[in-house]
Amino acid sequence: MFERLHLCLCETGSFVTDMHDTGRGRSVRTPQVVEDILQGVGDRPDISTREVSRAVNVPHSIVWRVLWDEGLYPYHVQKVQAFIPADYTPRVEFARWCLQQLAAQPDFTAHVLFTDESIFTRNGISNTHNLHVFF
Repeated sequence: MFERLHLCLCETGSFVTDMHDTGRGRSVRTPQVVEDILQGVGDRPDISTREVSRAVNVPHSIVWRVLWDEGLYPYHVQKVQAFIPADYTPRVEFARWCLQQLAAQPDFTAHVLFTDESIFTRNGISNTHNLHVFF
């Protein structure tokens, strides 16, 4: 420690160091950085802002600001089921059954669990809770 203080005193004439020279350098938001960020999101719409930040070597906050300024916002993908003609009859039967249940028990829907945690498809259950895409 004394060696470092002596060296600092000899070089600068003071024991006080330049605190503005420590830490991460300030990133400049150049047109090239903006283009790189938008290119990264354009190539892979499902990429995270942290991945873009690492790829372009800029702070995460710069990536967010660029995306917001360009009108790009993350959203959750919501898969929807593709109906085929054979689905019509079971859907109508289910709707009629629900109406019968409501007629017999007016608070029927209060006993039904509605959730958005998973989406059920013909291919199984797919959870898109953490999937974000920029558009």
